[in-house]
Amino acid sequence: MMKNPRLRSDLQLIATAVEGREVLAFIDPLQMTENTLTMNRSMLPLLEMLDGTNDLRDLQAEIMRSRGGGLVSLSEIEDFIGRLDTFFLLESDAFRERIRFLYEEFERGEDRFPSHAGRSYDADPAQLSRLIEGTEDELPRREPDFAGEFIAGILAPHIDIKVAKSTYVSLYRHLKGRKYDIAVILGVNHQWQDGLYSVSEKNYVTPFGTLKAARDVISEIKEHAPPGTLATKDFGHKMEHSIEFQTLFLSYFLKNDVSIIPILCGSIHECIMEGRNILDDERFQWMVGALGNLIEKRKGDVLIVSGVDFAHVGLKFGDDAPAYALLHDARENDEKILSSLCEGQPEKIYENALETKNRFNVCGLPAMLVFSALLKGSQAEILSHETYDEEVTGSAVTYASMIFTDD
Repeated sequence: MMKNPRLRSDLQLIATAVEGREVLAFIDPLQMTENTLTMNRSMLPLLEMLDGTNDLRDLQAEIMRSRGGGLVSLSEIEDFIGRLDTFFLLESDAFRERIRFLYEEFERGEDRFPSHAGRSYDADPAQLSRLIEGTEDELPRREPDFAGEFIAGILAPHIDIKVAKSTYVSLYRHLKGRKYDIAVILGVNHQWQDGLYSVSEKNYVTPFGTLKAARDVISEIKEHAPPGTLATKDFGHKMEHSIEFQTLFLSYFLKNDVSIIPILCGSIHECIMEGRNILDDERFQWMVGALGNLIEKRKGDVLIVSGVDFAHVGLKFGDDAPAYALLHDARENDEKILSSLCEGQPEKIYENALETKNRFNVCGLPAMLVFSALLKGSQAEILSHETYDEEVTGSAVTYASMIFTDD
């Protein structure tokens, strides 16, 4: 038994209800187990003590205090800590061994399998097809109509498909019947990675089939990228949904007849806080140059996809005020970003991030900047700008969809 137990720093604790009972649930981005551990909300003070500075007797004293002085045996504390470790929620030998196994298993495989099927969307292709078809039937006819134009890029959400199914379908249906050799998919890694970008050579498996990775192009990218540009491992792709959700709709509407280059963009938070211009960074410039060359060489055969969300405001995202008090300003800020995207001005997008210190937590910024730089000169159309208001947590997320066309 570890002396001073510490909870993993990447976990998220959310308040929820199970069978009418208010509980705390652990959200594990690595999905170390199939089940989610929940516990009584009264355990929060104890969980907050699991920071590596308190031993088992400190925890024992806290539980006794919370129970009005009632006796609690040390074995109860050990059982509690052991249960957390069974779910790999602690920074422990068990967790380190498990994560090492997952890294090695993922590295050996050629395919990246869905991590959100059965949770964010139906894993059964027939059921999923019916959902997409039914959603499309409910939508108004295609306005605007891009039938005579080349769609060079699309900006899509990466919020849960159950929340934004109409936004996804109303955007991706414009790809139906079109042909591309390659789709470059720019997602956002919600976890830390040791390079500005993470490019995977794995094929993405979807309920509708497999999208093959464009390994010849990816190998060339990996061979020539400057140091620090690419993450040393592509493990971030294993659980990340921002690319997975795009592959689902690409697979459905393009019938798997396209190769993909999946790229996770890492955080630029430090650059923003320090006032550094990421657009001047050699790694950013190299990636934009490499992808720009690909677009130029294969003119008319490359689709650029950006899977991004916009503002994240409210109590769940660290704000002192609930979302309803912040949404007006957050959506106004979104509109500035959307306008800059339409103008093909990544400089303005980043200036806005520096001016606001990204106070509205626009999580899609790293991917938006690359996307905007690649699509300069294209004509842009905003299809939607939506808000998911989660009143129960006093939090909200905004998202949008756009289409970029070239002559």
